[in-house]
Amino acid sequence: MKYLYYLLTLGALAVTAFHYAGEPFLPASALAAVVFAAVVVCLTLFFLRRRPGIAHGVVWGFAVSGLAVELNTNMSHLLTRAGLEWLDAAGYAPLIEEVLKFLGVLLICTCVIRPRSWLDYVFVGVAVGIGFTAGENATAFARMTADNLDSDTAGSIGAVVIRLASNPLSHALFTGLSAYGLSQKQPVRWLIIAIAVHATKNLFPSLSTAFDDAIWPLLAGMVVMLAEWVATIWGVIALRKKAAADSSPVPAPAPA
Repeated sequence: MKYLYYLLTLGALAVTAFHYAGEPFLPASALAAVVFAAVVVCLTLFFLRRRPGIAHGVVWGFAVSGLAVELNTNMSHLLTRAGLEWLDAAGYAPLIEEVLKFLGVLLICTCVIRPRSWLDYVFVGVAVGIGFTAGENATAFARMTADNLDSDTAGSIGAVVIRLASNPLSHALFTGLSAYGLSQKQPVRWLIIAIAVHATKNLFPSLSTAFDDAIWPLLAGMVVMLAEWVATIWGVIALRKKAAADSSPVPAPAPA
């Protein structure tokens, strides 16, 4: 099983590398993507350095980010054929992305490490979410910068501000929920909860596009984004308190 994990990781990395090779990166967007990824990954590895499986989680999250975008693109065509294009990213991204990230948590916590408590599962989920965010934002930076007609610099700065305001820890929150469910032997229930929370975040921006003359989707989306920020901050504080109380030694890696 451990070799299957490495094989799947390499396969996902190959697909993601192919994906990024086709993205319209400009010097400004490439620099923004590299700096953002370097900052969030380094901070994650530093603050979670005492937890097992963190590096594996970051790598898996990044590896499936490009794969998720490719799958999302294909699903958007299916939604259009079904007459559900108004759902946009809320109709497919939550399911595809959460399943891919949860698969990484499952493989890492089963094949790579021996989790000693639910905290180890959750922190692996957080690491997977951070890695995914680093990859997903690279795609967003490239496309948003290319679409900006003023300048590359203005486009990349605007893209970074928008992605930061929309909560760069959201994927860590979603995957942390499903990882917690795995630790409690309730993976399906909590995976569905993570998908539902993710879909709620994506729904109102999709509705704003579909109903461009209406103000209520924008207001509802802002309320959801605020609630997500509150949940994220509460989660970070709660995890820090639980982690401080958990002083047991780091377990050895799982055998091959």
